[in-house]
Amino acid sequence: MKVPFINLNSRYQQYRKAFHQVLDEVIDSSQFILGESLSRFEDNLSEYIGTKYSVGVGNGTDALILGLKSLGIGQGDEVITTPMSYLASTSAIYLAGAEAKFVDIGDDLNLDPIKVENAINHKTKAILVVHLAGVPAKMVQLKTIADKNGLKLIEDCAQSIGAQIDDRFVGSFGDISAISFHPTKNLGALGDGGIVLTNHQESYDWLKKARNHGHSSRDQCEFWSMNSRLDNMQAAFLDIILKDLPKSLNQRRSQADRYKKLLDNMVTFPEISQNLKPTFNFFMILADRRDDLMDWLQKQGIDSKIHYPIPIHQMDACSLYTNSKNDLSKAIQNTSKILSLPIGPHIDDSQIDYVCKKIKDFYI
Repeated sequence: MKVPFINLNSRYQQYRKAFHQVLDEVIDSSQFILGESLSRFEDNLSEYIGTKYSVGVGNGTDALILGLKSLGIGQGDEVITTPMSYLASTSAIYLAGAEAKFVDIGDDLNLDPIKVENAINHKTKAILVVHLAGVPAKMVQLKTIADKNGLKLIEDCAQSIGAQIDDRFVGSFGDISAISFHPTKNLGALGDGGIVLTNHQESYDWLKKARNHGHSSRDQCEFWSMNSRLDNMQAAFLDIILKDLPKSLNQRRSQADRYKKLLDNMVTFPEISQNLKPTFNFFMILADRRDDLMDWLQKQGIDSKIHYPIPIHQMDACSLYTNSKNDLSKAIQNTSKILSLPIGPHIDDSQIDYVCKKIKDFYI
């Protein structure tokens, strides 16, 4: 049996007819950039997440960069963040002109609030939180810490759109939240795309100009900025998929429950509190002899991935820039154990059962 990690072809086939219809509508309207389809999607996503405003941009990394800049974060500022993430959460900090300060993770593989509070100093301007694999970080505690210390709070929701904490959606806690619509995400476009969410009018007004060269009008530029706009075609596609997102996430949660039941006592899992509803953009386990297990699964026709094999603070790009001297031992230790298993609409229960059986065979 073959169990692919992801299958984008099967994911998007169900939308082919609807995609063609809205593509025709966009072509007929000739509104390809900053048009009605984008405005409608921005409104629908804000309503879904529970924020006042959203601003579509070119990709998730730009969403983070522009979001940081909209909060006035830049030269001389430190931003506390996690070393256990895709590198864009850190590169955005440096590209905004600030510097990352890495803090270790907890048993949920997200930022440890106690260690975050201990790392704050006079240069700290913000906390950038990543909800790894779609498991919400401890946002209530982190928001309390941010408010207490006068810090900005940024959420990287690239892997967590639709995740909830006590029925409140992630992306609604931060001063700014950023989402990626990369095709591999649970709400994925047919190409790159991203969006910034906020409840702050001032940030919203700035972001609308910042994504469009800093234009305040057609012929006037208020400040120098980038060209980073979510185009109408992608927004129209995303609006279709958004309607099915709750159903898709419930399927992933059901699959995750099946994995946990069948793999109990074989591997361990990141901590997930009862009040959380993760999105499981990928399903992570912590496995002894991880590399051997990964090779074994590959021989059985099962594709698995590591998210992520190198902690960000150990990457070459950080050798000259990182100022963090904090203990990051938990992130380093877990990097050798984490493994992501296939999950999503492209596989069924029989394939999950097969994956679990082969993992049991490996350890027995």
